[in-house]
Amino acid sequence: QNQYLNNPAMAGIAQGWEANAAYKAQWTSVDGAPSMQAVTATYGSENSKIGTGLSFYNETSGVIQRTNIKGSFAYHLPLNNGGSYIDFGLSAGVMNEWIDFSKVRGDQSDMSLNNFNQRKLYFDGDFGIAFRTNRLTIQGALPNMKRFFNRDLVRTVVDRSSYFGAISYKFLNPNGVLNVLEPKLTYRGIDNYRDIVDLGLNTQFWGNKLLLSSIYHTTNSVTVGAGTTYQNQFSVLLFYTSNTSDLQNYTNGEFEIGLKYHFK
Repeated sequence: QNQYLNNPAMAGIAQGWEANAAYKAQWTSVDGAPSMQAVTATYGSENSKIGTGLSFYNETSGVIQRTNIKGSFAYHLPLNNGGSYIDFGLSAGVMNEWIDFSKVRGDQSDMSLNNFNQRKLYFDGDFGIAFRTNRLTIQGALPNMKRFFNRDLVRTVVDRSSYFGAISYKFLNPNGVLNVLEPKLTYRGIDNYRDIVDLGLNTQFWGNKLLLSSIYHTTNSVTVGAGTTYQNQFSVLLFYTSNTSDLQNYTNGEFEIGLKYHFK
């Protein structure tokens, strides 16, 4: 639900300050299973033209830990007297990867382990663009631009996003119980893995008192979520994602909680 995580052009699309936090882990504990934490803060100017953002991302998988910190700037070009916008966004930051030796089961004097931790901080950036109306959103992003344009920098990874595109449309019914119905189609390129298509549906009931969402992924997994918003400021969202078809015999999916607060 935090679009800024995927696209820097979405930083500050809402006026004022907004903070988001998310935690994702396996539904049942598995030794060495990946976990993720993300915290973002964004600001949208009063004239709705300028957005800034700061993101912190931390991921642990087995003995490897990855931390990423980025700052973002976005410009929202108004069209049709503010009825629609073209958004441009850039992010820049650093990523650090290292091995946690307290989790290593084996020869800790192995030079390949020590060499991994001797690598320098990795500087990179993201670019994003979007077109928005109050109903339609079309967006695309190039995360990890340094690696995208210089293939010599590709590392042996299978979980890095190489490009992202999405289109969604909101059907609005302000006077009914079901106020928003938003189908969304997403296409993601993944390094050293087949591309992934996501087909989702977001719904809002009684204003934004009840939020329900569902997503089908072409990895043969499904995400379902539910949440609520209190006084149009504080949102809590819970998600469950079933495992991909290749891993369904090993674990029973992932759980994620997301929090959002809009400062007024």
